[in-house]
Amino acid sequence: MLSYVPLAAAQGAHVAAMGQQTMERFLCDLPYVVSLPVTLLLAAILAVCAVRGKGQRPLVYYVVAFLLVFMLWMVSSSQLLAAKLAGTVALYRVANFFLYLVPAAANLVVLGALEEKYRTGQRVVVFAYVVFAVLATGADLFGVSGVLLRQQMYYALLLVLEAYVAYLIYRSARMGNRYSRAMVLPLIAMVTLGAFDGVNAHLHLTPLPTYIMPLSVYSFLYFILQMIRDQLVRSQFLESRTLELGYRAALLQERAERDPLTQCRNRGSFERDLPSVIWTARSAGTPLSLLLFDIDHFKQFNDTFGHAAGDMILRGFARTVRAELDKQKSFYRWGGEEFVVLLPGCDLDAAAVIGNRLRRTVAAFLQYEKHPVTVSVGVSVCHGGDDTAQALFERADSALYAAKAAGRKCLRVESVAAGGNR
Repeated sequence: MLSYVPLAAAQGAHVAAMGQQTMERFLCDLPYVVSLPVTLLLAAILAVCAVRGKGQRPLVYYVVAFLLVFMLWMVSSSQLLAAKLAGTVALYRVANFFLYLVPAAANLVVLGALEEKYRTGQRVVVFAYVVFAVLATGADLFGVSGVLLRQQMYYALLLVLEAYVAYLIYRSARMGNRYSRAMVLPLIAMVTLGAFDGVNAHLHLTPLPTYIMPLSVYSFLYFILQMIRDQLVRSQFLESRTLELGYRAALLQERAERDPLTQCRNRGSFERDLPSVIWTARSAGTPLSLLLFDIDHFKQFNDTFGHAAGDMILRGFARTVRAELDKQKSFYRWGGEEFVVLLPGCDLDAAAVIGNRLRRTVAAFLQYEKHPVTVSVGVSVCHGGDDTAQALFERADSALYAAKAAGRKCLRVESVAAGGNR
């Protein structure tokens, strides 16, 4: 009796079979699916670290290279990708090439993590893996038989060489190398899972032909976190060092701009600041005045009581004036017994008021051996336009000369202003 299967039922059976195959391929690719995003993320993070930091760049480059090789191997080994492409033989050869290259790339990471004295032996290991990868890939490309034998040699080589690598890592870790210590877990994970994949490929221990070595990428998390932590610590140290150096430079600059005797800013600082202060006042449209002080009969104090007395008078004058000034008013020692005060925002009348107040305060509170200390004051104001720092100072100096000519212990303003006597 003939039996007829309905067309729809046959098509349904075919679709079910295809669905079953797709599910099996997906299950084979599941280790890749859960490992690829992590691998890509780690590679991206380390790439950023390589760009931003300089501390462990060779090691970072090695890890990024390994992760890229690892990703390419996982992608080329995908069962779903093989089903989509017609040339599966070429894809199989590519997958084998990256499989052979994975241990070479992984051992480059170990090379960067070892102490210098153990790197020579590790370079031999990397070279051996590279030679094997080239020879095995060449044999695949030229159709040399013995693919199974080459894979057996690969896993045997893996066990032998990684035993030696484990010894190098152990010796390096004993020297306190944190990266070598952090490398122990990835080494154990990759060798164990890789060996299992090799045995599974021949003995079919699992129902599906899959690789579980991709899961070993998770064992690199601690190692990579250690690298990132060191990068952050190094960056923080460099930032702290930069701030410290900047503070020291600023302190040295501050000391270089200070008169050591009176702690006023010195003449060099005044000559550097004055043009900038004039420009600021001109730009803002605000007045700027200058007070020039001279301690009366200072040479007689020095000749009568000695230089120590003169120094004491200079320090006392600086303390007295500084106590009367706010932060907007800059105080300088021009040289000898002459001092300068810059008064932003003050016109000539306001400056004369401040100058007389300071003059009277000094006369009232500063004396040496019951001898009062008095000062003469010259005042000038910036006229804007083409007025210069030199012209502003020279007008104050002329006003000071006029105060001395008038008998000292008084204040005079620049001659171009009305009412020169104050």
